Formats: sequence, C-alpha cells, structure tokens
Amino acid sequence: MAFLPVPLHPGLENFFKEEGLKTATAIQKKVIPEILDRKSIIVLSETGSGKTLAYALPICSKLKTKEDQGVKNTMKGAPYAMIVAPTRELATQIYNVFKSISHHTKLRVRDLTGGDTNAKMKSVASGSYEILIATPSRIKSALRHKELNLNQLQYVIFDEADQLFDMGFKKDLDTIIEYFDMNMTQFGFITATLPTEVEQFIIERFPMIKFEKISGGGESHAPQARVETYNVSVTPAEKNMVVKMFMEKQAQGRGIIFTNQKNQAEELFKYLSEKMPKLKMKLLHGDLEIKERESNTRAFVEGKAQVLVATDIAARGIDIKDLVWVVNYGLPKTAIYYLHRCGRVARGGRKGMVYNLVAPHDSKMIAQINEAIANQKHLNLEVIPEEKLKSQEQKFEKKVVVKKPASFRGKAPKKEETKELVDRRGRAVKSAGRGRSGAKADYKKGLSEAPVKRNRGIKRR
Repeated sequence: MAFLPVPLHPGLENFFKEEGLKTATAIQKKVIPEILDRKSIIVLSETGSGKTLAYALPICSKLKTKEDQGVKNTMKGAPYAMIVAPTRELATQIYNVFKSISHHTKLRVRDLTGGDTNAKMKSVASGSYEILIATPSRIKSALRHKELNLNQLQYVIFDEADQLFDMGFKKDLDTIIEYFDMNMTQFGFITATLPTEVEQFIIERFPMIKFEKISGGGESHAPQARVETYNVSVTPAEKNMVVKMFMEKQAQGRGIIFTNQKNQAEELFKYLSEKMPKLKMKLLHGDLEIKERESNTRAFVEGKAQVLVATDIAARGIDIKDLVWVVNYGLPKTAIYYLHRCGRVARGGRKGMVYNLVAPHDSKMIAQINEAIANQKHLNLEVIPEEKLKSQEQKFEKKVVVKKPASFRGKAPKKEETKELVDRRGRAVKSAGRGRSGAKADYKKGLSEAPVKRNRGIKRR
C-alpha cells in the first residue's frame, strides 16, 4: 500500500482514495506499526499532525482482519475498541473519522456523550458493535447501570489525555480502569502535551503495562515557522473595542476568538453583533443547549461563519484546516490551554497567526505559559515577551476613545470641601442627609445650627 510500507487491510484502499490520502504523516509512520505490533503507546505530538488516523487506521485494520477470519461480535453492549474523549465536540469529531472508515470496512461504530437521548442509550446497551467513542462520565454511568460491558475490550485509546485531567475526570477514569482486563487490552494515551500528573497517573494505574513513548518531532511539523504571535497591551475595558478594530482592519480569513468565561463570550458576541451586523458569527460555550452547540459547531466547520466566539470548549476537537487566526481575548488560566488554542491554526503545514490581548494582571500567567512552551520543545512556540507590546509586533493601530463629560453653560462650579461632621463630644458622625428632615436630625445631634424656616407664602382659601 502506497500510504504506508506496513500492510493494512485492503478495505482501507478505497478510504485513502476517497480522502485523497497518498502518504502518511510523520506521526502516523511511527504510531501505526506499533499498534499493529500490539504495543501500548504514549503519543506526544502537536495538534494537526494526524494523531486520530494514527490510531484509527490500525485499529480498524486489525478488527476487520479479525472479522474476515470469522470472528464477528454478537455480544450486546460489548465493544472491541473504546476511544475516550474529554468533550462531546471531540468525541463527535473522532466518531466522524471512524464512520468515514467504516463506510469501506463495514465496521459498526457507536458514540455515547452527555445530552444523548434515551433511545441512543438503548442502542448502545442493546446493540452489538465493534467500536465505541465516549466521554468518561457517560462510560462510568453506563457501566454502573450495566448498559456497557467491557469483558471483550481489546483496544482503549485516551485521546487528549492531558485535558482529561484538566477537566477533573480523574475519579471517573479510576472507576473505568477497574473494569479493564490488563492482560488482554492494548492501551494508547494520545496527547499534544504531557504534564507530570498524567505521566504519574499512567505509572501508578498501569504498573504492569510497558508503554512505548512516541514523540512527533521533525521539522516538517514544527509550528515556529508557521505561527506568528502578536501581543497587544490593553486594559479590560478596551478589549471589545480592540477586537472590533481587529475585525475591521486586520482580520483576514476565518478564526476563533477565545474567552475565559461563558458570560464574556455572550457579551462579546452581543457587542460584535450590534456593532458589526453583517459579520457572520457563531457562539459556542458549555451552557448552550446541546442542539445549539452542535448546530453552531457544524455551521462553523462547514464554513457558514467567518468567526467563532468560544470558550475553551473549542480549544480541542475542532479541526478546521482553513483557520487563519486565533484571538486570545484573555490569556487562559492554564498554560496547556494556551498551547491548544494556538494549535487550532497552522494545521496540516499551513500558516497561522495568534493575537493575545494582554492585560496588566497577566504577567504571572505569561511566566507560566513561557515555562510550558519551554518544556514542550517539539512545539517550539514563541514565548510571550514580558514587555507585552512591541511596536514591530503591532499589526493595527489601537485607538482609545476617551468619553468627554457632558457640556454645560457658564463656568464650572468649584467643588466645596466636605467638612468632617462631629457631634457635641467631638465624635465623627455621618450627616443624616439633605433636606429639612436631614437638617433637623443634624441639629438634634449638634452638627449644625437650627434650620431656618422657609416662608411658603399665604395660604389661599
């Protein structure tokens, strides 16, 4: 097979032709033979390097070969392979990759994520299939309700393993691992970054498994030649205006604006919608209804929108090859998310740009991001300079409009100094307020002279 020297199932030939795939990427050339050789792996490679196909192709090849030998899965709710993904969006993307392969191999694929209907749950529990793509919490729930059986599991892949820990799935993973048969299961941890806690988890939970550590590396996938970073110093109040100016003067092609909070995403989306009504935008964050999240994601992936305003829910799982830029409305709270936000652009060897809106309080975060970049040498991204803003890095002029006070006639009144009020014993007290009632109260406390009675005129009968 021209795609790779090692033999894969002949049924994949038509998949390669349909997708226009002629040669494997650097990481695929390293990973595919290891999985075919029944080795458990830890894959460390940047986003956009082809990691999903690196494990999907050999797994599908092995399962189809097994089926050709007369071994067909008939057990209900008991897959041969399970892919664990941290978010619904990433799980959906992986599911689509496997479905594309299954059109030619005729393997059965199911997905199980948050927000799924009861009908879908029943399909997973009562049907037989080879491959399951799911999120940790749904796997844990299905196991507890006996809707999922892992007795004949042969392949387990943890995709975006570092994010699984970032999002607090450790307890779910501990529960799921109890159901694995370590003697018959082949494991894979796929990630773009490998924090210490992930390595420690693997060592503690899989002491009997020997892992082959595979790193992408290679000049062909080094993003430093493709990702340009620009840092713009702003105050929090200026951010919306600067984003609007960026969209009007600098933005070319499609991109994602990342915010740290859901309410920030909502407010920015509303602001841009009002100021730039012709701009085609979509919104994505965790509080949206499942149908709206899926609709907005699909519309952006299909190119029906130029801009996606999103939280870190979009930092992974969205693979769009024509994305040109990313704007970090705020630097993320963890350095790993900065790396993954940057990874949305410059995919497949293309160029990309990252614009950081750097506020005065971001200096501590800058240090953490720079440390993470230094430790991930295969990514080799630019560090964020601590001076935050350099003239040669500015792509557009930032103008701050200062609102003038309302106009008035005559001379401006002089501000009178407010004297501290004290009672008869010399203790400081607050005035009861203006008006007759306040004046009377002040008089009683010994704070002022007796209030002057105003003549309201003669009462007319």
